[in-house]
Amino acid sequence: MSSDIGIRIRDLRVAKGITQTALSGHGISSGYMSLIESGKRTPSDKMVREIAQRLGVPVDDLLQAQQSGKSRQNDEARVDVNFARMSLANGNAAEAVRIIARLELDELDNLTANDAAAVYADGLMQTGDIVGAVGVLRAVVDRNRRESAWVALARAATSLAVMLYEAGDVNAAVDIGERVLGEIDHAGLAGSDEHIRLGATYMFALNARGDIITATEVVQRLIKVADRVGTSRARGSIYWNAAIVAHERGALDEALRLTDRAAALLSEEEESSDLPRLRIHYAWLLLHHAYPDGVAALAQLDRADQHPSVRSSRLDQGIIATFRGRAHLVLGQYDDAAEQAATALQHLGPSEHIDRAEALILLGDVGAARFEEDLADESYREARSVLAGMKMSRDVARLWRQLGDSLRR
Repeated sequence: MSSDIGIRIRDLRVAKGITQTALSGHGISSGYMSLIESGKRTPSDKMVREIAQRLGVPVDDLLQAQQSGKSRQNDEARVDVNFARMSLANGNAAEAVRIIARLELDELDNLTANDAAAVYADGLMQTGDIVGAVGVLRAVVDRNRRESAWVALARAATSLAVMLYEAGDVNAAVDIGERVLGEIDHAGLAGSDEHIRLGATYMFALNARGDIITATEVVQRLIKVADRVGTSRARGSIYWNAAIVAHERGALDEALRLTDRAAALLSEEEESSDLPRLRIHYAWLLLHHAYPDGVAALAQLDRADQHPSVRSSRLDQGIIATFRGRAHLVLGQYDDAAEQAATALQHLGPSEHIDRAEALILLGDVGAARFEEDLADESYREARSVLAGMKMSRDVARLWRQLGDSLRR
C-alpha cells in the first residue's frame, strides 16, 4: 500500500509540474514527502486527503492503479520529445516541429504534454509560425488550469506571455500574466520560482506597454516576497526586471547596479539559462548609455554566447549579432558592424519581428556611417515596413524614435 500510493503521489505531482517543496508545508515536510514517495512511510487518511487537495485531484486518484497502456504511450512520447529537443539544439526547428506534430498531446500525461508543447512552440516560433506557437501555448495553459496543475500553469503562462510579447501583442501578454498570477497567488504558491518568474514577465509586459507606475508597484511587491522566501534564481530574475523599470525611469546608474545584483544572484545557480540572457540585457544597457561602452558590451555578449541554450537559439544568436554590431559601430569598426548586422538578419529571417527591425536599423546606420546611401535608404525603408506592421508598444515606439533619429542624422 505505502509503495503504491507513494508512486501514485509522485506521478501525479510530476505530471502537474509540482516540486516536493511546493507540495509540502503546513504539517508535511519535504523530507517526509520524500519518504512517502519512496514507499518508506504510509500517509494517514487525513494526510492523503490533504495531499489530494494540494494536488487538486480526488482522493480516489491517489488510490487507483496506473494504466500500463497509458504509461507506455507516455514513455514513447517522451523519447520523441527528447529527439525533437535535440533537433532544436542542432538548429533543425522544422524537424522538431515534424516530430511533435505526430503526437496527440491530449492523450499524454500533463508533464509530457507540457514538455512537448514547450518544444513544439519553440520550434514553430523558430520556423516563423508565431501564431501557431501562441496557439499551442494557449492550449496547454487551458489544460493546466483545468487540471489545477499550478506550477505547470505558471511555467506555460510565462512562456505564453513572452511569446505574445515577441509577437508584438503586449496587451495580451499583460492580460495572461495578470490573470494567471492571481490564480497562482490563490493556490498558495507565492514565492516559488515559477510565481516570481511569471510576476517578472508580467511586470516586463507592463513596462513595455508604458504602465511604469503599475510595473514599479509589482516589482516592489515581488522583491519583498523573493527576498523573504525566494531562491537565488527567483531573486535574480526579479532584480533583473527591477533594473528594466529603473532604466525606463531614466535611472541608468540604478539600473546598472540592479543588473550587477541580478548577475551575482543568478551566478549562484549552476547552468542557469537566465544568466546569459541577463548578460545580453546588460550589453544593451551599456550600449544605450549616454556614453556607450562598446568594449564592455562585447565582453558581456561573449560570455552570454558561451551558454548552450543561447548558441542553439536562432533568435538569441540574432539578438547577440545585432548588439555586437552596435558595439562595433560605437567603436568605429564599420566593417565588423556590417558583418554582424548581416549575420543577425540571417538568423532572424524574414519574419515581422521587433528584433529584425532593430537589426535593419543597425544595417542602415552602418550604411550611413560608411556614406553608402543606397544601403542606408533600403535598410531604413525595410525597418519602417516591419515596424508599421507591428502593434504599438513601448519597445516598438523606442525603435520608431531610433529610426527617426537615424533618418534625421
